[in-house]
This record gives sequence, structure tokens and C-alpha cells, in this order.
Amino acid sequence: MKQASGSRKKTRDTREPGGDAVYRRLRDEIDRRMPLGFPESPEGSEIELLQRLFTAEEAEIALHLSALSEPVSRIHRRAAKAGIAVTRERLGEMLLALAKRGVISGSRLASGKPRFSLAQFAIGIFEYQVDRLTPETARLFHDYMSGTYKDEFARSDRPRQMRTVPVGKSVTPEMHTASYENIETIIKGLPEPLAVMNCVCRQSKDLLGEPCRLSPIRECCMMFGSAAESFLEKGVPSARRITRGELSALLETFRKEEFVLHPENARNPIFMCACCGCCCDALGGYKLFPRPADIAASGFFAGVDTARCTGCGACLKRCPMDAISLKEKKAEVDSGRCVGCGLCAGSCRPAAITLTRKETASAPPRTHDALYRRILYKKTGPLKFITILLKLLTLRKV
Repeated sequence: MKQASGSRKKTRDTREPGGDAVYRRLRDEIDRRMPLGFPESPEGSEIELLQRLFTAEEAEIALHLSALSEPVSRIHRRAAKAGIAVTRERLGEMLLALAKRGVISGSRLASGKPRFSLAQFAIGIFEYQVDRLTPETARLFHDYMSGTYKDEFARSDRPRQMRTVPVGKSVTPEMHTASYENIETIIKGLPEPLAVMNCVCRQSKDLLGEPCRLSPIRECCMMFGSAAESFLEKGVPSARRITRGELSALLETFRKEEFVLHPENARNPIFMCACCGCCCDALGGYKLFPRPADIAASGFFAGVDTARCTGCGACLKRCPMDAISLKEKKAEVDSGRCVGCGLCAGSCRPAAITLTRKETASAPPRTHDALYRRILYKKTGPLKFITILLKLLTLRKV
């Protein structure tokens, strides 16, 4: 796998006025400061995306945001010191508009005490564009994510942002699943509010003329606690509050539709996606590599009891990772491609396919914040990570 940090092209001097210089500087800020980077692409699709998402003035303002949320007053002092002539009130209005457009992160937007920060590319800016995509931006997102960004998203030296959990009937008592691997246990402990909205990946494919081949359902991106509050505060048209009972009903629907369940890779996740192999940028990105099992965070893999297998081939159609083939009229699982979703095992009538726990499986971080601290630590190394913590303690830009 390509190691993004060591092979990126050297960015040209971006201090020159005019042109795309401010967008290159913003790309570099996001790439350097956020847990997941925003690497330079040979074709410049990420710069064109930023040009469509920010005006030059807005991009200049965003350069003064930290990776962690801050009040307007602190951001204003930093911008003024850099020579940006904008009142505190005007800056607050600009940041609020940017947060509601989903190009930066914002919290407490409805409380009168908002806080703002940079947003990473994904999971972040891309997901925030749900209900806002155009065919042009959808194409740019797709080209960048399936090209340069796939290596950043799938780096093997850092924790994944999402985790595959077994679905439906593939989970048996004998599997001894941990609480973070059992969807029923997960939803019992979710913080409120709970919300659901349209899937940005499926919206993107619809705009590109490649609609989902698995299901007509589009409302399958679930958020909990702070993540739900964020999307609801932004006024995302398709985002709506749901009850815990409605969430359970949705998950049953997703099971019947044969979606892969992808909660955040934390024991207490704040989001969960119902994914397919044809639209999902996470699964789609994994499929571009020869061994997705080495990349995806999962505690299980599938195996076949050939004595029971009838060779019906139903599991081949259900596998979203193209991990199953027929050999001498018996199903065979490529363990390098299997991500342990359980779609094959849960629907195998002769019960020939079962899931087995990986010996190398480990518990994910406890919370959202702990997950991203771990990703950032792996990205920066211990010395730079300590420097970041010192900046945080002294209220400096992180």
C-alpha cells in the first residue's frame, strides 16, 4: 500500500497572491492539522472542490481555524493579528454560514455560544454535503476519494474511523460477541438525541447516474448524541429526530435489505452507516485493494463447511466485497477480502457459512474523542503529539 506521508509531491510556494494559492494553503492546513490528512492529488481535484465550497475570502478566514473548536472571540484575535480587517460580529456571521454549509465544523450553533473549527475531509466535509451535492461536486468528490484519498483513508498504520459489525442472524451465542460487536447492545447505550438522514454516498451515485443496485432506501445514515445535534443544528433537510424504537425498526429494515452495518470505530459510537458494496465510499475504497481484510476494522471472518454447502451461489450475490467464489460447486471465501459483515452467514439456508473471531481482534477506543486522539497520535508520533497537547493546554492553535 502506498504510504501517503512519504510519497506526496512537494507543494509549490503558496505565498503568491491571487489564483488558487489560498486554496492550496487551506488544503495544506487541513492536511497537516486534522487526524486524517487531505493530501495533494496530481490532477488537483481537491483544489477545485475547495474553490467550489469556499470563496477566496472564506478560505482566508478558514486558515485561522484550529483543529479543535474555539469561540469566535479567540478566532477573531488570531485573524486580526494576521491583518484580516473584519469585525468580530461579521466574523461570527461568516463562520456560522460556513458551518451551516458544512465546510467547517460548528457546535452549539443554536445556543448563542457557537464554537468553530476546521473540518477534516472525511469523515467530515464530504458527509456535511448531504442534500447539498451537485453533479459537479459529486464527480470531484468521487474522483478524489477513489484516487489520491483512498490511500489516506486506508492507511494500515492508523485506526479505522468505522468498524464492521456482524448483522442479523449471523450473530450466534457461540460467537461470544463483545458489547461493541452486537448491534442490539450498541443501540441500548446510545446517547440522545438520535437522528437519521440521507446517505451522502448514495446521493452522490444518484447524481452520477449510478443509482444503488441493492436498495431504493436513501435514509440510512444514523447519528447519536453530539453528532445528531450537529446535523440537526445545521438544518440538513433530510435530518430528522427518531426514537429508540424507530431506530430498532430501521435496523431491522436494513437487515432485510442486506446492508452492512458500520458504526464508528468506538465502543460508544456517535454515528452508524448502513452500507452497500456499490455506493459506500468506505467499502468501495476497501475493494480497490487486494486484501480489504487487512484494512477494514472487523473482529470476524467467514468460513465454509463444504459438507453442508449445496453450491446454490446465493452468498456470492450477497457478499459486498466479492470475497466468495464457487470452486468445484462449493462456496469458497477469500479470507483476504472478507470483512466479517455476516451477510453470507445470516442468509445461508443450509447453515454452511459461519463467522469466526479473529485472533488479532482488539477492542476499539472507548469514545469518539479517544478514537481521533489515537489516529492523531499515530499520524504525528509521540513528540509532535506532546507538542499538540501543550498547545491545547495554553489555548494556542492546534
